Formats: sequence, structure tokens, C-alpha cells
Amino acid sequence: MTAAALSAYQPSDSLLAKFRRRAARWHTARPLDAAPKRTRICFTFDDFPKSAADTGAEILDEVGAKGCYYACTGMAGTENHLGKLFDERDLKALTAAGHEIGAHTQTHLDCSQAPASIVLSDIDANLRNLVAMGHDAIVRQFAWPYGETRRDLKPRLATRFDAVRGIHAGVNRERADLMQLTALELDANESSVERAAAAIENAAGEPAWIFVFTHDVRDNHSKWGTTPAHFRRLVRLARDTGAVLETPSAALDAIMVKERA
Repeated sequence: MTAAALSAYQPSDSLLAKFRRRAARWHTARPLDAAPKRTRICFTFDDFPKSAADTGAEILDEVGAKGCYYACTGMAGTENHLGKLFDERDLKALTAAGHEIGAHTQTHLDCSQAPASIVLSDIDANLRNLVAMGHDAIVRQFAWPYGETRRDLKPRLATRFDAVRGIHAGVNRERADLMQLTALELDANESSVERAAAAIENAAGEPAWIFVFTHDVRDNHSKWGTTPAHFRRLVRLARDTGAVLETPSAALDAIMVKERA
């Protein structure tokens, strides 16, 4: 599948598709059985474009924060509506700087539409490709492409990953589904920035595990991306509230082990 084809795909908006999404969301495949004692915020990037790897990482580094990059290896070295996509050098540079590499399937397939065997094969191929590209660290995090999954599929990933992020809007607290964590999207709509800012501010008084996700970070961003100014505003706001800005695996370890001890 080419990058151009990937850019054209849109998940089904039929009534059946909506029903399946709701059924998947209502089914908790693996609950978070501990409550965050501090607010932990993970800034994450899907696919991922080079602008996220350089500009996004630079903004996080300004405040000592670390992010997560969900890699779709079928896009590596290509260029599409998100701009130029990552390559081996980005994986190495981000890992060396302390950022986390997550998985995002090989072909960016709609996991709600494909048979489970195809989805799992695609996920495993992506993990092999990451190793072939020089990333030999264990990949603990995954994000559903398009946020699409199914009720029967979510438990199948519990043996492959520690946590899986979706795209339904919200923050995560005790009993959240580790196989479909909620998140706050930053896109071309400025209301998405205000929604994320409000959630970050509210969490200062009620600890939560928050994911913020976007794609490209540049002034001429796609409709799935954001500007450096908007991204920097949210990162600094998160820092100023006293939240911990870290990778998803570091946040999960803290919630499940350190804070529960």
C-alpha cells in the first residue's frame, strides 16, 4: 500500500461501523487496576512525520519531557500529506534522546475491518521491520491506526503490548482500558488545543494519565497536525501545572509499581 493510498482512506461511518465502535469501547479488555497519584502526561505522535521527530522532540526537550512515536514502518522513508515520514536515523536519534518508539502496524490498516489473523500478522511484520531498521528495544506501546478496533481484537494485543492507545477523547484513571486508552487529539481545529488545555488544567486538581496525540508539527501542517506554537503552548502548560511529562511506559510503570508501593 502506498503512502498516497494511505492518505486517501477514511474509516466507515455507517451505522454498523458506529455500533461496532461503541461495542468495542464498552468492552474493557484489560483494566488499569491502580489510580494515578500524580498527573502524568504523554505527548505522542502517530505514523510519524519527520517534523514530529525534529520540531516536536525539540519542543519536548526544552522542558526535559519525553514523548512517544508510534511507527508505521510501511510509511518509513516516504512522503505524504503529513510531509516526509521517519527513517532509521530518526528511530536512533529519538531512542538515544530518551523518547519511546511505539508500534502502529506495518500498513496502517483499519483493524476493525480486517480478520484478526491479518491484523496480528501486520503488527508482527511491523515489529520485525523495526528490528531490521536497527530498533532492537522491546516495543511496549501500540496505537490503533485511525483509532479503529473491535471488541474481539483488543484482548489479542494484551500479550503483545503493555498499553494500547485509541483516539476517543478523554483522560485515563483507574479502570481505564489499557487496550484502548483515551486521548486528546491536536489537529487543525483550534478547539482541539483548547480542549486539551482544559483537560490538562483540570487534571491539576484530580490526577489522571493523559495522552495528547498529533501527527505533523509545522506551520503548514496537515489537518491532522498542529503548529509548533500550539504544541509548545500545551507542553509548557503541562509543565507549569506540575504534571510529569514522560513516555507511556514510564507513566505506566509509575502508576502500577512506584505509586502503588
